[in-house]
Amino acid sequence: MQAKTARPAKPAGARRKLTRAERKQIEAVVRQAKGDGKAHTVQDSIPFRNIFPDGLCRLDGGDFSKTITYEDVNYRLAGPEDQRSIFESLCDFYNGYDPTIGVQMTLSSRYVEHGPEEDLFGIRPQGDDLDPIRKDAAGILRFQYERGSNGYVKTKYVTLTIEAENLAAARARFARIETDTLNRFKVMGAAAHVLDGKERLELLHGILHPEGGKFAFDWDWLAPSGLSVKDFIAPSSFHFGETRTFRIGEMYGAVSFLQITAPEIHDRILAEFMETEGNILVTMHIRRINQHEGIKMVKRKITDLDAMKIAEQKRAVRSGYDMDILPSDLATYGGAAKTILQDLQSRNERMFNLTFLVMHMAETKQKLEIAVSQAASVAQTYNCLLTRLDFQQEDGLVSSLPLGLNRIKIERSLTTSALAVFVPFVTQELFMGGDAMYYGLNALSNNMILLDRKQSRSPNGLVFGTPGSGKSMSCKREITFIILTTKDNVIICDPEDEYSPLVRRLGGQVIRLSPSSTDYVNPLDINLN
Repeated sequence: MQAKTARPAKPAGARRKLTRAERKQIEAVVRQAKGDGKAHTVQDSIPFRNIFPDGLCRLDGGDFSKTITYEDVNYRLAGPEDQRSIFESLCDFYNGYDPTIGVQMTLSSRYVEHGPEEDLFGIRPQGDDLDPIRKDAAGILRFQYERGSNGYVKTKYVTLTIEAENLAAARARFARIETDTLNRFKVMGAAAHVLDGKERLELLHGILHPEGGKFAFDWDWLAPSGLSVKDFIAPSSFHFGETRTFRIGEMYGAVSFLQITAPEIHDRILAEFMETEGNILVTMHIRRINQHEGIKMVKRKITDLDAMKIAEQKRAVRSGYDMDILPSDLATYGGAAKTILQDLQSRNERMFNLTFLVMHMAETKQKLEIAVSQAASVAQTYNCLLTRLDFQQEDGLVSSLPLGLNRIKIERSLTTSALAVFVPFVTQELFMGGDAMYYGLNALSNNMILLDRKQSRSPNGLVFGTPGSGKSMSCKREITFIILTTKDNVIICDPEDEYSPLVRRLGGQVIRLSPSSTDYVNPLDINLN
């Protein structure tokens, strides 16, 4: 009989060699946790970590951003002095941010599908004899609405990005930055307010759902559902398989960048971009360069140009012709560089890096190409080029979102005054809801003017104009809409008996006061108190 000795048991905590199957399983778990650096879901392509109820957005790393929306001002209608004042205020606006603050200006023009006209203009059937007039009035307003660009909602935002160690530090710094920014907009005459978290999510939802759709979200839904804020704004799909276009759901999109090749830019270029047809999102990423570094950079350029000038003069001497004959580009660029250096040193000028992106969205590829070509024509009008981003459409989309993140490293250095030429203001729109009345079309934007005078600071009104310009017609139109849409009373003093047919058609009462009329006023019935 052969005896076997027992193998001694391994002490607790001793290492053992993993089997091949166990190693593969652990490697798979580690690989899944690390990821491959690529976006595999729609949520992965939306580049932020979280948005908080106060509107603070946490990006990757230690970056945080906040978005402020601001309204338009009457820049185009203002006189030369007022325009110069707005321009100088815009220069001060950019100069007020140090190099640690990233500034993203976003201008959006997005078509919003409205319901029937009675929902938009408040003209609802009331079951009386005036319903046929209400139907005609709603048709007239719908026709005027479609003539302008009222279907396109134009909004303006500025997104500020900073780097901070934690949330508390970011909130403390943004408290001061927000106050300064709102004050700068107030100086320019533009009303502005900081977007909270839900408003920022609604803004992102509108951009990521260009086909439309209602935004539904509440902070109380997050914990029970186990979802993140990205799940409420993410589109159905992204497709970046093509080099020059991409798809969001059923819509096609394309992102281009503006090559600023002109020596001077007109202040209307931004306004003309926003007047093109289709959904468009214009984005300017602005980062200030340290003043000392900016001056050193310009000096290096001047040194390089002087070296090229000396080389050309030596070549001229060797060739036997006048050494003062230089290429025109050298003389032009040399003079421009010295002017910039003088501005940086003696005037209130700063250097900025600008990335200018334009994103279009359309239902079909054909409509998309037409919209891009229209914007390219606007750029060519001002001696600039609108170039499509090849193989960078996903980065272009991410950089166009109002999050303060720029992944497109195509930059142009500009001084403060050259940057402020991109004036984001055109004209102030009056398009109020509620009991707003129709008062005609805006002469610049061709949009409808809807105003509720009872909600304005000064509800009184006067109508001025030359004979035959339509003073009486405007008053009759306002009287008609008041009777059709409100319960208000209208009293007309009409010595010329001009309004009596309108009053009778609207079911009113005509009181005639004259020596031969049957209606009279008894002076003894007047209460002097």
